[in-house]
Amino acid sequence: MKKTIYMNEPLEQLSESIPAGTGRNGGFSRRLGEVVDRYAIIMSMTKLPTFTDAETEILSEVICGSVIDARKIRGLHLDIMDAETGTKEQRAKLLRKVEILTAAQRIKLIENMGQ
Repeated sequence: MKKTIYMNEPLEQLSESIPAGTGRNGGFSRRLGEVVDRYAIIMSMTKLPTFTDAETEILSEVICGSVIDARKIRGLHLDIMDAETGTKEQRAKLLRKVEILTAAQRIKLIENMGQ
């Protein structure tokens, strides 16, 4: 069965980065597979702190339905204070907890909230 892939901008850039003439050797699909494998490795090696139920509710409000881009990942901790869920103290504590996370941890957190 043949699969169809929606070629968004990042995939177009990946496709363009593959040298001409390597397409017959599975150039694009092979490279895409490598990227997916490496992403899986990063996610499996990335540990997250535990979050309380209240913190999870706040994170859910902040993350779910949002456009996830570099700005969102960089400023994730700041978005927590704008949430309506939880008390001001709970949000402040969660902000401090998320503020120290690495980019990989923030991405894993976002991935976990989407499941």
